[in-house]
Amino acid sequence: MDGNDFLGEEVSSNVQRYEKMIRNKTKDYFDAEAIEGIIDYYIQLEKHKKAIEAVDFGKELYPNYIAFWIKLAEIYVVLEKFEEAIIELDRAELYEPFNPELFLLKGEVCVHQRQLEDAEGYFERALMHCDERLDMLFEIAYAYDDCDEYMYAANYFKMIIAEEPELEQAYYELAHCYDLVGNYTESLLYLNKLIDIDPYNVGAWYNLGVTYGKMGSHLESIDAFDYCLAIDEDYSVARFNKANALVELDKFEDAVKEYLEVIKLEGGDSISYCNLAGCYERLGQIQLAREQYKKAAQMNPNLAEAWFGIGITYEKESLFKDALQHFKRAVLLEPENAEFLLILAECEYKLGFKKEAEEIYAKLIEMDPGMMEAYLDWSFVKFSEGNIHEAVELLMEGLIFDPTCHQYYYRLLVYLYELGQTKEALRYLEKALNLNFADHFMVFEIAPKLKQVQDILNLIESYRDAQK
Repeated sequence: MDGNDFLGEEVSSNVQRYEKMIRNKTKDYFDAEAIEGIIDYYIQLEKHKKAIEAVDFGKELYPNYIAFWIKLAEIYVVLEKFEEAIIELDRAELYEPFNPELFLLKGEVCVHQRQLEDAEGYFERALMHCDERLDMLFEIAYAYDDCDEYMYAANYFKMIIAEEPELEQAYYELAHCYDLVGNYTESLLYLNKLIDIDPYNVGAWYNLGVTYGKMGSHLESIDAFDYCLAIDEDYSVARFNKANALVELDKFEDAVKEYLEVIKLEGGDSISYCNLAGCYERLGQIQLAREQYKKAAQMNPNLAEAWFGIGITYEKESLFKDALQHFKRAVLLEPENAEFLLILAECEYKLGFKKEAEEIYAKLIEMDPGMMEAYLDWSFVKFSEGNIHEAVELLMEGLIFDPTCHQYYYRLLVYLYELGQTKEALRYLEKALNLNFADHFMVFEIAPKLKQVQDILNLIESYRDAQK
């Protein structure tokens, strides 16, 4: 980033002159305000060592210029050298006991150290002595926000709104604070207040849609995005999020139209193509899905989701060899992705690579000893290979981590019945029915022949009657 992006031409010129002086090891004259500008330049670029060197240079020329001490304290706060910052601020306070900037910085130090009561005291003094109260309120709010103290920040944004009810930025920031703590109701409240002030505020409508989406209220989210698009039909980020909301409602055809419009407006990116591919996949349009996943992978070869999606399209066509190489590419990019590993293991097994599949299941359980899907899938591999005792042992291990998992009990019914341990099998069926009656159908999906076992049917019927 060029310093000219945020500082004036005069400051840029002073920086160049200062750096030339440093390179040539000469001495040049700068007034105190010019040196302040140079320090700010380095602070903005996060060149803190150079900023401190500029402070030292300023102190040599102007040893009693208090602003340099405060600037040094500001750098120390950024570097989290809080003791050094307080030393500089205490010195400055001896000479300028009513300087609001030093009280603001002392408050920031206290916030970082979670001494919030002390921080409030310093912030009150900063407000007492400042000339621009609203600016100071924003500074204090951001100090809390930067340290994740969102409710303290919210209090100051509320003060700003009380004093300037039409100040748009304060509403956004306040809604954002509530959003970050998961209080979406309050977030909606302030976004709606902003819309009441300015009904054509496209940003407010957009944020309203995003918040509704986080609440799972996808219909309301779509309505908000539609208002946003009515104000500005080219607001593509709103259209993209509307498409995502439509996907959540399983309205894939409508989502496709929105994603295509986003691609038309923006030229398309890997995420848009990937999301579009997902819609085509859900619509059963496998060839179209693969084309979009491939576009996504070409645009971003490091997007694991795209390679995985390509693999899924091949798997749906029973082209398991083609699927396998793409699943492996996805796992190479995201080796800890449990979903990818589960599907890869299944594909390895279907292609006859039993050892490789079992190694993946073992890795999954090592990653997460309580992963239900890994235990169920691995045990089914064992069961299918005739290693039924090993299948049972795996599920027993799973039960150690989650004794309330009804899927384990239903599966144990199947495995134990196959071993001829009918009484034990029925005991596990009873536990499963107690935990979750509705999922009893899973037994017959795995072992349809158990539909002929009267003891099993009678036990299920007895629990069905109890459900009524």
